[in-house]
Amino acid sequence: MKASAGGYARAESVKHALDLLAGSDGQGRVLAGGQSLIAAMNMRLSVGDLLIDVSKISELSGVVADGDTLKIGALTRHAQVGASQEVRAHAPLLTDAVAHIAHAAIRNRGTIGGALAHADPAAEFPACALALDATIHAEGPHGARTIAAKDLVIPPFLTGCIRRLRTH
Repeated sequence: MKASAGGYARAESVKHALDLLAGSDGQGRVLAGGQSLIAAMNMRLSVGDLLIDVSKISELSGVVADGDTLKIGALTRHAQVGASQEVRAHAPLLTDAVAHIAHAAIRNRGTIGGALAHADPAAEFPACALALDATIHAEGPHGARTIAAKDLVIPPFLTGCIRRLRTH
Protein backbone atom coordinates (compact mmCIF):
# COMPACT_ATOMS: atom_id res chain seq x y z
CA MET A 1 0.00 0.00 0.00
CA LYS A 2 1.20 3.53 -0.61
CA ALA A 3 0.39 6.84 1.05
CA SER A 4 -2.32 8.94 -0.49
CA ALA A 5 -1.26 11.86 -2.68
CA GLY A 6 -0.73 15.13 -0.90
CA GLY A 7 1.31 18.30 -0.79
CA TYR A 8 4.75 19.05 0.55
CA ALA A 9 6.18 22.18 2.18
CA ARG A 10 9.60 22.76 3.72
CA ALA A 11 9.37 24.86 6.87
CA GLU A 12 12.10 27.48 7.26
CA SER A 13 11.50 28.05 11.00
CA VAL A 14 9.44 26.76 13.90
CA LYS A 15 6.97 29.62 13.37
CA HIS A 16 6.68 28.77 9.67
CA ALA A 17 6.04 25.10 10.53
CA LEU A 18 3.37 26.08 13.04
CA ASP A 19 1.72 28.39 10.49
CA LEU A 20 1.69 25.59 7.92
CA LEU A 21 0.28 23.17 10.49
CA ALA A 22 -2.42 25.65 11.56
CA GLY A 23 -3.41 26.22 7.94
CA SER A 24 -3.71 22.53 7.13
CA ASP A 25 -7.11 22.02 8.82
CA GLY A 26 -5.74 19.13 10.86
CA GLN A 27 -4.41 17.38 7.77
CA GLY A 28 -0.75 18.38 8.12
CA ARG A 29 1.86 15.83 9.14
CA VAL A 30 5.27 16.88 10.42
CA LEU A 31 8.14 15.17 8.63
CA ALA A 32 11.63 15.08 10.14
CA GLY A 33 13.46 11.81 9.54
CA GLY A 34 10.35 10.09 8.21
CA GLN A 35 11.30 6.63 9.43
CA SER A 36 8.04 6.19 11.38
CA LEU A 37 5.75 8.61 9.56
CA ILE A 38 6.31 7.37 6.02
CA ALA A 39 5.80 3.75 7.05
CA ALA A 40 2.58 4.69 8.88
CA MET A 41 1.35 6.66 5.88
CA ASN A 42 2.19 3.83 3.49
CA MET A 43 0.04 1.51 5.61
CA ARG A 44 -2.64 4.25 5.82
CA LEU A 45 -2.30 4.28 9.61
CA SER A 46 -1.67 8.01 9.30
CA VAL A 47 -3.13 10.20 6.61
CA GLY A 48 -2.62 13.83 5.77
CA ASP A 49 -2.87 16.19 2.85
CA LEU A 50 0.33 18.08 3.61
CA LEU A 51 3.79 16.90 4.63
CA ILE A 52 5.52 19.69 6.55
CA ASP A 53 9.26 19.06 6.37
CA VAL A 54 11.02 20.44 9.46
CA SER A 55 14.31 18.63 8.87
CA LYS A 56 16.31 21.80 8.14
CA ILE A 57 15.30 23.76 11.26
CA SER A 58 18.66 23.66 13.06
CA GLU A 59 17.36 25.01 16.38
CA LEU A 60 15.43 21.75 16.83
CA SER A 61 18.56 19.61 16.78
CA GLY A 62 21.31 18.94 19.27
CA VAL A 63 22.10 17.84 22.80
CA VAL A 64 22.78 20.21 25.67
CA ALA A 65 23.51 19.38 29.30
CA ASP A 66 22.20 22.11 31.60
CA GLY A 67 22.99 21.24 35.22
CA ASP A 68 21.19 18.01 35.96
CA THR A 69 18.92 18.42 32.93
CA LEU A 70 19.66 16.93 29.53
CA LYS A 71 17.96 18.68 26.61
CA ILE A 72 17.70 16.76 23.35
CA GLY A 73 16.21 18.52 20.33
CA ALA A 74 13.41 16.76 18.49
CA LEU A 75 15.43 16.60 15.25
CA THR A 76 18.43 14.95 16.89
CA ARG A 77 19.14 11.76 14.98
CA HIS A 78 19.33 8.44 16.82
CA ALA A 79 23.01 8.11 15.89
CA GLN A 80 23.74 11.58 17.31
CA VAL A 81 22.08 10.59 20.58
CA GLY A 82 24.22 7.45 20.69
CA ALA A 83 27.45 9.35 19.98
CA SER A 84 26.83 12.23 22.39
CA GLN A 85 29.16 12.45 25.39
CA GLU A 86 26.51 14.51 27.20
CA VAL A 87 23.98 11.72 26.75
CA ARG A 88 26.52 9.12 27.87
CA ALA A 89 27.24 11.13 31.03
CA HIS A 90 23.67 12.09 31.96
CA ALA A 91 21.45 9.34 30.51
CA PRO A 92 23.53 6.27 29.60
CA LEU A 93 20.33 4.28 29.10
CA LEU A 94 19.76 6.26 25.89
CA THR A 95 23.30 5.56 24.70
CA ASP A 96 22.78 1.84 25.28
CA ALA A 97 19.36 1.87 23.62
CA VAL A 98 20.61 3.32 20.33
CA ALA A 99 22.46 0.12 19.48
CA HIS A 100 19.11 -1.72 19.54
CA ILE A 101 17.32 0.63 17.15
CA ALA A 102 16.69 -1.13 13.84
CA HIS A 103 19.77 -0.77 11.61
CA ALA A 104 22.33 1.89 10.69
CA ALA A 105 20.18 3.56 8.02
CA ILE A 106 17.33 4.09 10.49
CA ARG A 107 19.73 5.29 13.23
CA ASN A 108 21.29 7.81 10.82
CA ARG A 109 17.97 9.18 9.55
CA GLY A 110 15.40 8.71 12.34
CA THR A 111 14.91 11.36 15.01
CA ILE A 112 14.20 11.13 18.71
CA GLY A 113 11.24 13.48 18.23
CA GLY A 114 9.69 11.22 15.63
CA ALA A 115 10.24 8.15 17.78
CA LEU A 116 8.50 9.82 20.71
CA ALA A 117 5.72 11.37 18.62
CA HIS A 118 4.77 8.01 17.12
CA ALA A 119 5.20 6.25 20.48
CA ASP A 120 5.61 2.81 18.96
CA PRO A 121 5.43 0.44 21.96
CA ALA A 122 8.19 -1.69 20.40
CA ALA A 123 10.54 1.29 19.98
CA GLU A 124 13.42 2.01 22.31
CA PHE A 125 13.13 5.75 22.95
CA PRO A 126 9.52 5.79 24.21
CA ALA A 127 10.39 3.08 26.75
CA CYS A 128 13.53 5.00 27.75
CA ALA A 129 11.53 8.22 28.13
CA LEU A 130 9.21 6.40 30.53
CA ALA A 131 12.09 4.86 32.48
CA LEU A 132 13.86 8.22 32.76
CA ASP A 133 10.63 10.05 33.70
CA ALA A 134 11.31 12.43 30.81
CA THR A 135 9.43 15.60 30.08
CA ILE A 136 8.66 16.57 26.50
CA HIS A 137 8.30 20.21 25.51
CA ALA A 138 5.98 20.51 22.52
CA GLU A 139 4.76 23.43 20.51
CA GLY A 140 1.78 23.36 18.20
CA PRO A 141 -0.71 25.68 16.56
CA HIS A 142 -2.51 26.08 19.90
CA GLY A 143 0.62 26.97 21.88
CA ALA A 144 3.39 25.34 23.85
CA ARG A 145 2.94 22.64 26.46
CA THR A 146 4.94 20.31 28.62
CA ILE A 147 4.03 16.62 28.57
CA ALA A 148 5.19 13.92 30.97
CA ALA A 149 6.50 10.91 29.05
CA LYS A 150 3.89 8.68 30.67
CA ASP A 151 1.15 10.90 29.23
CA LEU A 152 2.70 10.92 25.77
CA VAL A 153 3.68 7.33 25.16
CA ILE A 154 0.98 5.42 27.02
CA PRO A 155 -2.40 5.46 25.24
CA PRO A 156 -5.05 6.92 27.59
CA PHE A 157 -7.13 3.74 27.53
CA LEU A 158 -4.16 1.80 28.98
CA THR A 159 -3.32 4.26 31.76
CA GLY A 160 -5.93 2.83 34.14
CA CYS A 161 -4.82 -0.73 33.39
CA ILE A 162 -1.19 0.14 34.09
CA ARG A 163 -2.07 1.88 37.36
CA ARG A 164 -4.01 -1.21 38.45
CA LEU A 165 -1.08 -3.47 37.52
CA ARG A 166 1.32 -1.35 39.57
CA THR A 167 -0.90 -1.35 42.66
CA HIS A 168 -1.59 -5.08 42.81
